[in-house]
Order: sequence, then C-alpha cells, then structure tokens
Amino acid sequence: MHFQARDIILALSIHCDGEWKQIYDIVAKKIHFSDEAFRQEIEKEKAPFLCLTDEDYPDYFKIIHQPPFLLYYYGNVDLLKKGPRMTVVGTRHPNDYQKGAIPALLKECFERLKNRLVVVSGMAEGIDSLAMRTAMEQGLPVVGILGSGIDNPYPERSRDIYEYCKSGKGLVLSEYPLTAQPLASHFTFRNRLLAACGDLLFVGGGKNRSGTSSTARQALEMGKDILALPCNVSGDDLTNALIRDGARPVLDGKDIADALKDFS
Repeated sequence: MHFQARDIILALSIHCDGEWKQIYDIVAKKIHFSDEAFRQEIEKEKAPFLCLTDEDYPDYFKIIHQPPFLLYYYGNVDLLKKGPRMTVVGTRHPNDYQKGAIPALLKECFERLKNRLVVVSGMAEGIDSLAMRTAMEQGLPVVGILGSGIDNPYPERSRDIYEYCKSGKGLVLSEYPLTAQPLASHFTFRNRLLAACGDLLFVGGGKNRSGTSSTARQALEMGKDILALPCNVSGDDLTNALIRDGARPVLDGKDIADALKDFS
C-alpha cells in the first residue's frame, strides 16, 4: 500500500497523541512502521485536518518555531484566511471591571468595523470565553484553539463555544487528535498558535508570570502589535507592564478598531 506524506504524518500524529517532539523524533530517526500499522492509525481519525505540506496551510503557522505538523479542525476553515483577526487573551479570574470593560470595548469595536472581525481565543474560562461569547452574541465568527484533542473540548463549560465553532459559524482547531487529554504542557505550547493566528493581540488582564504573559511574549517575538486594557496600578497586572513597555492602551473601542484598520 502506498501512503502519501500527509497520510504518514496523520498516522504519526495519532500514534503520538499529537505530541510534537515525539512525532519529530520518529521522523528524524526514520523509525519504520508497517503499512498495516499506518492504516490502523489513519482509520481512527474522522476530523478533517490541514497538514504542514498542504498548500492551504496558513503561512503564519509555517514560520513559527515548531509549526504544527497537523491542525485538526471543525467548522469554517476559511476563517484562517479571513481578516482582520484579533486574538484576545487574559486571566481566568477577571474582576468586575474587566468583566464589564471587555464586552463594552469589543461591542463598540464591532460596530465601528461593521462586524468585520474574527475573534481568536483559547476557550478558557474568564476573559477568553467572555470575548468569544461577546462575538457570538453578535453573530460574529470566532476561532477557538484547543489544548486538548479535537474531539475532547476543554473546559466543558465552553461546550457552547465549541458547538458554535463546529456548526460552521466559527472554527475550532487543535494539533491534538481524537480525545487527547488537556495536559498543562499542551496549553503552554498552544499559546504560540494563539499568538500567530491573530493579526494583533489584545490582552485583557493577567499576571506578569502566566499563560497570558507567555502568549504576549511570543506575539512580541513574532512582531505583532499588542493592545492592553489598563488596570489598577496597585497589583501584579500584566497589562500595565505591557503598556509601560510599548503596548497600545485600550481606552475605548475606537482604539481597537484603529489598530485593526491595516488588516481590513
């Protein structure tokens, strides 16, 4: 039986539960698998996927450090080409100020852009899901990037976002196949995709040492513009530190819309 390169990568991805280093090591060491072993792995996966060797695999994922070998998905994959796209990340435990400010700012931005915006986030509780649900309420497309298997959305409380994406109103992506578990290491690794997918990054809150800060750092390394919601100066707040270091402060929805004009 003759397998195409994307079939072999699919089989390795499933065999390794999507773990990038394991896949790379097998390829680098040229470990042999039988045709039957490849076939058995390939038959497990029913989700569509983009392969690193495909023409329509996004360039902004190709050029990052350790680009995903495969991206499994459900929903409207054309959203990866549509712009502008804005990644929104932040704390899982927003305060009342952040809970009120984020939806208000986004709604004003949506209005100014005439709803031409794709919101990208990680479906986590807190600011991630708040931003995605705000977009969903307006009927706008959202892209959710998982740190778990494509058929095992995490957290369960974000099931509504997952189903919205899966319906075609949005898009859900994962480099992990089937029901791969939501390991802590997956989320840290996943952050490079959040940083790459958006034309710019909006940070709604978080601590200086957090998953949000790692996404911001990677976005900066990719040359992305950073927007940040100013917060109380008395605490450990990442957004104030980002503004001090050159991020654009967001005081109203116009600030977001103006930053996105170059990507419309």
